[in-house]
Amino acid sequence: MRPRLGWIVSGLLLIALVITGVWGYNQYMQNLDYNNRTSNLYEKSFYELVGYVSNIETELSKMMVSSDQGQNIKMLSNVWRQAESAGSNLSQLSLRHMALDKTSTFLSQLSDYCRYLTIKAGEGKPLTVEEMENLKELYNSCINLANELKVLEDSVNNGAISWQEIRDKGNQSLEDVSDDLVTKQFTRIEETSIKYPTLIYDGPFSDTLLKPKKLNIQGDNIDYKEAEKIAIDFIGRNRVEKASRGAETQGTIQSWGVYLETNDGEGPLYVSVSKKGGKVISVISEGMVQDAQIDYKEAEKIAKEFLNKKGYKDMEITYGQRHDGTAVFNFAFSQDDVIIYPDLIKVKVSLGTGNIIGFEALNFLTAHRERTIKEPELSLEEARKLVNKNLDITSERLAIIPSQGGDEILCYEFKGKFGEDNFIVYINADTGKEENILKILNTDNGTLVI
Repeated sequence: MRPRLGWIVSGLLLIALVITGVWGYNQYMQNLDYNNRTSNLYEKSFYELVGYVSNIETELSKMMVSSDQGQNIKMLSNVWRQAESAGSNLSQLSLRHMALDKTSTFLSQLSDYCRYLTIKAGEGKPLTVEEMENLKELYNSCINLANELKVLEDSVNNGAISWQEIRDKGNQSLEDVSDDLVTKQFTRIEETSIKYPTLIYDGPFSDTLLKPKKLNIQGDNIDYKEAEKIAIDFIGRNRVEKASRGAETQGTIQSWGVYLETNDGEGPLYVSVSKKGGKVISVISEGMVQDAQIDYKEAEKIAKEFLNKKGYKDMEITYGQRHDGTAVFNFAFSQDDVIIYPDLIKVKVSLGTGNIIGFEALNFLTAHRERTIKEPELSLEEARKLVNKNLDITSERLAIIPSQGGDEILCYEFKGKFGEDNFIVYINADTGKEENILKILNTDNGTLVI
């Protein structure tokens, strides 16, 4: 009896060992698949980034020697679109916390500036000497950026570093990582002398991210499974066919990454969800852009309704732009009829299907709070007298805008016309100082603010 019992026990132990081994192997394979997928995404995004920056450098170099208006339009248009694509690839590297904010801003400003010049040149207006000097500065900055990216590319190609290493180092702060090649190179890129004319903005104040003393996200910490459910519900369960785990980040907001395969041809979507509070930080589409089937105004309505449905109330549209079958809208929070530009959310709508294919709420999540808005020292009438008489004022209201130092300024916002041009003038509601002036360009593709 005892020998038989021993065989039974041995058999059960063997079965348990086999099950454990199978489970361990499956976990290993899942982890390997996750690492491979993340590395492949990083590799694709990085090489495309390098390619776009190289192409931008080439196009800008041609502009330095071109004297033909038609050629200028073509080259500016190429730079505008490739800088936009380069910025998109940079954002997918999940290295935002590795001090690459300035590089991202550079690409955004470069894209917007060349878009503005494209429109101007298309209207038959020649580029000024100052604008050509600005382009020369942008070209020199692009050379520096391209050189630093090339060094990093060579290091990857010769096996000195791996994408796994870049991802691991990307999940640590610069102060905590060792003095290795990855850290050195990304730091060199950030410290590269990147200068650009502060002329073009992706909507009023969208390039200014405030840095409050603490993040304004409330709630408990969530695990990946909860993040996956939040991501699916945010996009819409009817659109999602499959979900898988993406990269974690330890940046301004610690987050889970979720890949969503969709059934509408506009995926996969990469959704970033905060570990604290379970808030969706961003949505990025990797799918193909479809031909437009809905108009710009309908897309604007869809974006507004989407924010309301997701609990973002009292949001006002401040900017919109149509591009390649998509429309992007900026929304700012409104409290007591005061527009608050730091509390910004961007929504991207497919003009092919009307689906949401992009979302960015980092500014909102870091800046939003219930504010006590004090009475301004100056009355509306007093502030109006400080506006240049050449501006034919069409609307006026209170607004909170960000300063370069990261503070908030209560201003009177005056919109108006001078000749055929539209402007926004911001007068400090307490001191009367003219804090900022923005120029508005209404184009077939939406509104540009400069």
